[in-house]
Amino acid sequence: MIRDFQKYSYWLTTGIYVLLALLFFGVLLKSFGYDAVDMWVNFKTERGKQGNMIGLLCGFAAYALFLLFLISPKIRHNLRWFMHFTHELTHTLVALLFFRRIEEFVVSGRDCYVKYQKSSIGYVPITLSPYCIPIYTFMLFPFRYFGAPQYMFAFDVIIAFTYAFHVHSFIRYTRHTQSDIEGCGLARSTAFISFVHCSVLALILSMPKGGMKLAIQRVFWEYPIQFLTDPLGWIHDVVKFF
Repeated sequence: MIRDFQKYSYWLTTGIYVLLALLFFGVLLKSFGYDAVDMWVNFKTERGKQGNMIGLLCGFAAYALFLLFLISPKIRHNLRWFMHFTHELTHTLVALLFFRRIEEFVVSGRDCYVKYQKSSIGYVPITLSPYCIPIYTFMLFPFRYFGAPQYMFAFDVIIAFTYAFHVHSFIRYTRHTQSDIEGCGLARSTAFISFVHCSVLALILSMPKGGMKLAIQRVFWEYPIQFLTDPLGWIHDVVKFF
């Protein structure tokens, strides 16, 4: 009986995450075409009336230049350690959001793990969070929201840099054989990670155009509603800049 319930629960939650992943993939396309491409195309003609992608592009370029320093063994070693530290830190912070008791946090050359109170509530978000949540980027969002306009360019640069670090970590360490992914199940893990990645990237691409508040409103309300209720309008907005 318990095994049947777990099986149905697994496929039910997987189905929900698949639908969310498809929905926010559509939102991501809208954010890319309607916000990111629009900002780039209209930057010269509408300067001052809307944001631009220069800050984000500078942040991504800065991380690409940083990768050149990985020729140094010490920098490679320290970057690997920092990636492991970030992985366990993300587990820890998301576990705290679900009111889990943290028992142990270890990041060393021999072992990396965090022990926390076990519960079925929040199991998937806590377990998969390092693979889809750019924790340092999230930490910058409140500053992007409340910061003075003259600092927005700097925030965009740092946001892009930290997000590039997250993508680098994801590519380097995410495997279907990871214990976290195996524990959640490959299908459910893929759907959940895809959903979160699409929503976060859509939010990042939308921010420079109208600010953090408007980006949140668009990505988590306006674009999903249009995608569901007016697919023809959504298609028109997506393709008109390509």
